[in-house]
This record gives sequence, C-alpha cells and structure tokens, in this order.
Amino acid sequence: MCNLLIAEDEKSLREKVTGNVDWEGLGYKLFVAKDGEEALEIIKREPIDILVTDIRMPGMDGLELTERAKSINDQLKVIIISGHAEFELAQSSIRLGVEDYLLKPFRTKRLLDVVEKTRTKIAAERERMEHQRRQEELARQNLERRIRDVFGWLASARSLFRQAQAPIRHRLGEVLRTGTHSELEAEIASLQRALEENASNPDNLLIILGDIVFSTLSALEALDLDVQQGIEVMSRLLPGEPQDQLAELQRWVEGFLVEINDLIRARRQGGAEQLIATVKAYVDEHYRSRISLGMLAEELNMSPSQLSKLFHEYVGETFSDYVNRLKGQKAKELLKGTDQRIYEIADYLGFSDAYYFSAWFKRIVGVSPTEYREGLAKEE
Repeated sequence: MCNLLIAEDEKSLREKVTGNVDWEGLGYKLFVAKDGEEALEIIKREPIDILVTDIRMPGMDGLELTERAKSINDQLKVIIISGHAEFELAQSSIRLGVEDYLLKPFRTKRLLDVVEKTRTKIAAERERMEHQRRQEELARQNLERRIRDVFGWLASARSLFRQAQAPIRHRLGEVLRTGTHSELEAEIASLQRALEENASNPDNLLIILGDIVFSTLSALEALDLDVQQGIEVMSRLLPGEPQDQLAELQRWVEGFLVEINDLIRARRQGGAEQLIATVKAYVDEHYRSRISLGMLAEELNMSPSQLSKLFHEYVGETFSDYVNRLKGQKAKELLKGTDQRIYEIADYLGFSDAYYFSAWFKRIVGVSPTEYREGLAKEE
C-alpha cells in the first residue's frame, strides 16, 4: 500500500482529484488536507510516500510545505500543482527535490499518470536500497568470518557487531579519516585500555577487536581505498598463537592502526596534491576573471579556510599572492610587448577601472604602470 496525501485548498478541485479515481482500488491509502498546516500534521504522524500539493494555499504555501515536510521525511516524493501565474515558481521548486508538477487545469488521468510514475520510482529506489542492504549484510558476514579466522584462538562470540560498540566505531573511524597523529595515539591508548579491562572475557575481546577492524575497513572504504589491503595488514601483523594474549593484542592494535593511518595519510596527501594542481590549473586559465578563493571552495565543497591552508601548504604562497603574481607578470608583459593603453590592459586583466589597476600594479611591482613602461623605454 502506498500512502498518498493530497493538499488542496480549493474544495472543488480537492473533491475532483480525490473522487474521480479509485485510489484504494489501485493500492493507495489516501489522505486529504485542505491547507499546508493540516498536511504537515498528517505527515508528522503518518508515513506518507507521495505528497500532491497546490503551490498556492492560504497560510503555508506548497513550497514551504514541501521544505518542512522533507525535513521530517527526506524520502517523501512531492508533486506540485500550479496555475499559469505560478508556472515559473513551480519550475523553481525542482531545487527542493520536487518530482513533477501539474499545470491547472488538468485531467485526473494526468494526475494519476504522474502519481503512478512516482510510485514506480519509489519501488525501484526501495529495491535498490534493499539490494544494497543485502550486499552490506553479506559483506559484514564475510568480514566477521575473516576476523574469526585471524583471531580464531579466542572464544567464539555471539556477534562481533553489537550496537553497544557503535561509539568506538564512530570515534575510531573519524580519527582515522580526519584526526591528527596525537589524536590517533590517544585513541590507540584508549583501545588498549579497553582490551586490558576485558582481558578475562574472550567474548568481549573478540567484540572489541571486531569493532576495531570494522571501523578501520569502513574508513578505508569511505576514502575509496583498497579494503583488501586493510584485511591483509590485519592478518599479517598478528601472531597465530601468542603466549601473552593481552600484550600481543595491544601491540597488534597499535601496529595495525598506525600502518592503516599511514595508508590513509599517503592517500590524503596525494589527493590534496591533485586537488591543488586542479585549482592552480583553473587559476592559470581564468586569472583574468573575478575568481575568488571562496568561489572555488564552494565548487569543491570545502571551507575557504581549509582550501586556503592547503593551497599555502602545497604552493608556498597564499591564493591571493598567487593570483596577483600571475596578473602582475601578464601586466608587465603587456606593458613591455604592446602599445596598449593602460585602461585597455586594466580591462583585459579584469580590473574595473584604470585607476584601481594602477594602484594595484604599484603595490605589486613597486612603480606605476606608466613609470614601469617609461623605465623600459630608458633601458632601450
């Protein structure tokens, strides 16, 4: 059964779209609201799959309803009804994740077609999610077997992946992905203490070890690194039948996590180098445009401070100094090799006026454009 909610303030249209279709016979559980507030209350208490809403309603309009409804249920599919006057507004609603929109007047057959198409999409998405869940469960089971193979000299536990261990999993994965060296050392010490506290309980030891491995391999996967390489590190570092189990496990945790962290740091460094190379290539081509660090950071889904720090680390100068140097070099080339006027060069390099360009050039080069050109003439 698919839960369908129709929010429409016009009584005649509401009766038309709800009464002209045998929704229940087609496998829909129908909910009806006369305005946005009532619709939102229904969405709060019912697992609505599809919302059909008029874009213009008193109080809360269809766009506000869509935004608030999706904050409650991000899987909700929305279809917008609009008149000709709101057509452009309805099109802009696509940014809110709206599936489709209907232009008044429309036949109920058209509404049914759109709703049916949306239900088909929901079914396909759920099938994909279920397939992914099954694949993840299979991978989890395979990983659990691999962990048991490596730590087979410990007693069997009912499950290596108890929900109670989730905080360890989240904390360790985060430290491996983004943490500092000192943060990793502190995390290793914390895990070693956890092993010591549970030394008398083999089941608990196996659970903690399984959680460490799961966290680590998940971190590798999140960074698109080779998970198999992590499994090989896990297997290689641990002796088969240690004499002092606790000491060996504690040493293994440190060796395993340090080696995995080295893999991740190498990948992060290579990724950062590639990212900065891409930024430099873009700036080299577009330095005449009004590019900014903030604009590039937004395109790269980074914070400006993060990009600024990386750029300075890998290039050796700030972003603004780099752009100014490129522009300064080109300005000097044009002043030396062409007879273009100062305002023409300023315009070519993207400056709003010649006065600002001259002030900028003097700050960068030490003399004004005119003085620079005159100096070149004297040298000749």
